[in-house]
Amino acid sequence: AALALKAGMDQELPDYACYRTGLPEALKRGLIAMDDIDAAVGRVLVEKSRLGLFESPYVDIDGITLNTKEHRSVATEAATKSIVLLKNDGTLPLNNEGTVALIGPLADDQLAVFCGYSFPVHLIMAFRLSGADGKYAKTLKEAFEDRIAKDRMLHARGCDVLTERPMDAPVFPSDENTSTGRQESFLSFDTSRIDDAVATALEAETVVVALGDLAGLFMTGTVGEGSDATSLELPGVQQQLLERLLDTGKPVVVVLMNGRPYNLGVGFEKAAAVIEAFLPGQEGADAIVDVLYGDANPGGRLPVSIPKTAGAMPYFYNHKMKSGGFPIQPDFGAVFPFGFGLSYTTFEYDDFAVKDLEVPVDGTIEVECSVRNTGQVSGDEVVQLYVRDCNASLVRPVRELKGFKRITLDSGAAARVTFALPVDMLGFTVEGVDRIVEPGEVDLVIDTSCTGLMIPALDAYLVNALELRADVARMPLTEVGCAAGAVA
Repeated sequence: AALALKAGMDQELPDYACYRTGLPEALKRGLIAMDDIDAAVGRVLVEKSRLGLFESPYVDIDGITLNTKEHRSVATEAATKSIVLLKNDGTLPLNNEGTVALIGPLADDQLAVFCGYSFPVHLIMAFRLSGADGKYAKTLKEAFEDRIAKDRMLHARGCDVLTERPMDAPVFPSDENTSTGRQESFLSFDTSRIDDAVATALEAETVVVALGDLAGLFMTGTVGEGSDATSLELPGVQQQLLERLLDTGKPVVVVLMNGRPYNLGVGFEKAAAVIEAFLPGQEGADAIVDVLYGDANPGGRLPVSIPKTAGAMPYFYNHKMKSGGFPIQPDFGAVFPFGFGLSYTTFEYDDFAVKDLEVPVDGTIEVECSVRNTGQVSGDEVVQLYVRDCNASLVRPVRELKGFKRITLDSGAAARVTFALPVDMLGFTVEGVDRIVEPGEVDLVIDTSCTGLMIPALDAYLVNALELRADVARMPLTEVGCAAGAVA
């Protein structure tokens, strides 16, 4: 308790197990002085005063407006723009005339769109105890029913993710020894309904299967706080369901609603299309259906890599040279890399330029390119700027994202994208204390993902020998925001 207080932890949350008993004892032993406690209390009171909590301590309940039409519109836009198209053989977008078999444990579950800290999931125990039959979001099935004629949609669950939603968490942070704590898995391994799902799939022209997570805290779900995993496989028997559906020979569109990356194995190889929706929120079902039918063109990009195996974890795109696997092994790396995402249209990059190839360490790097929509429909492209420090005094990542710009272009339209990158965003910490910018050579790459997966002729877009002049050899970083991309 004394060490924490002296290190600057003025307030202990969410409990006071350490400070309640520790601080009086620390004061008694002389490990801290009352002045230390007064200083911490003073800083807390200053913040409360700054927030106006003494003048207005209570919330104006009548002034709170929730779940308005405008709020739902923003939720829809956020969900739509976050959806990532990972694979498409031309099956998407779907047409209104085809018959669709909607299958999967998440197809008709309203909680599938929510994360662990959303109200319905975070307070699921109180929600169930109240006996309320709350409706917080459309299910994917309901969104399909609003979009296409009922005689064109078939439905089968196939399997469950969980056997039940437990009233109490199987584990909790206060459990001192999890080996003797309340550990119980609620994952479902029942395969009895897979045959029925396969039979339903055979009656349809296209299969849409909704797979992934049900969020919940401390193992009341498959993802969320305290709900960790030991593999990259889909929870329960979902992978078995997917592989049986793929064996039907029907075009299978996989919709993932999940809180962590999963490796679908042959699913990525054999599926006609794969959509990564993550946990899209209360309007997520409509957003997914809009993307599936082409009412919206997916433009999201992966904020994480999807690793090939759990054995390569922790995996991240901005690793050091050897930490990504050296020598390169086939099980290392990513199936889909950070920044990746497809569209229903295509884009062409051209006319790359750097304003100055020699820039002072307190200056700004300006790099730009032209982007043209070469496809048939309007769409979004996310232009990404990566850097690599070629000869720093400390080992630096193989590549780091330093700027991105999302642009919307009609078919045939083009735009000039410009990045203004403050050089101090290339800084790093030395000796655990000083934040510096070093002179030296830096590579700049404008690309569509962290690995250049979408641009075959990567060398054409690599600007080498950007030189940072040693006008200031060790310049502390000033406070800066994100790299700003602007469309000229």
